[in-house]
Amino acid sequence: MQTIWITGGSSGIGFATANEFLSQGWQVIISSSNADKLETAKKRLSQNKNASLLHIITCDISIKKNVDDTIDYIENKLGKINIALLNASAYSPNKDQIFDISNYELLVDVNIKGTLYCINKLKDFMNGRNNTIAIISSPLGYRGWPTAGAYGISKAAQLSLSESLYFDFKKLKINVRVICPGFIDTEATRKNSFKMPFLKSSEYAGKKIFNRLTKGREFEIIFPYLIVYFFKFTRILPYKIYFFIWSKL
Repeated sequence: MQTIWITGGSSGIGFATANEFLSQGWQVIISSSNADKLETAKKRLSQNKNASLLHIITCDISIKKNVDDTIDYIENKLGKINIALLNASAYSPNKDQIFDISNYELLVDVNIKGTLYCINKLKDFMNGRNNTIAIISSPLGYRGWPTAGAYGISKAAQLSLSESLYFDFKKLKINVRVICPGFIDTEATRKNSFKMPFLKSSEYAGKKIFNRLTKGREFEIIFPYLIVYFFKFTRILPYKIYFFIWSKL
């Protein structure tokens, strides 16, 4: 039996992906820093035909010992992790465009340091096993957006980290992949104050992630294609043009 560990699996993309992997007969471990949300997720997933393959673990990925203990428990008690989906993420759009250092510290602690803590422990177990570490980043990491300074730097860091480790972890026989979804309807994105183009459901994202992680080999998984490729196109625009576009929005 194959096993996937999903951080931030109690809601949104993580929950939908967990449901999809469960339906396909995988052993699924979801973790979250919120124990109440985990219990709610467990109840919702009890309707899945393979609900007996689900495990929940409370884990705050911004705390290194939590991460180490969680991965030790999974590997020693539940089974070898074939795929680690590093999905847990803090998100707080800065609608008033006020620089708040506490917001930056929170997102750095969870989105960057938390990701690093997970990878640091996973590499010791996955070394030589041809397993996969998949990091959920965002097109907001491609370029700087208004109101997204803290979130943007954390996602840009995840993108750069994924690219670097893609090369570095080949010698360890660990596959590193990155996932950059467009706008997905989740608790986090509902905080946005603007209309989100090409908005898709969490269930749509879960199916895409399952299909590409299990059937594809590409480094970067993106969906929906049109909106994400538009974001990619903006990466090559000169600053003068890029800033002018934003000034008209």
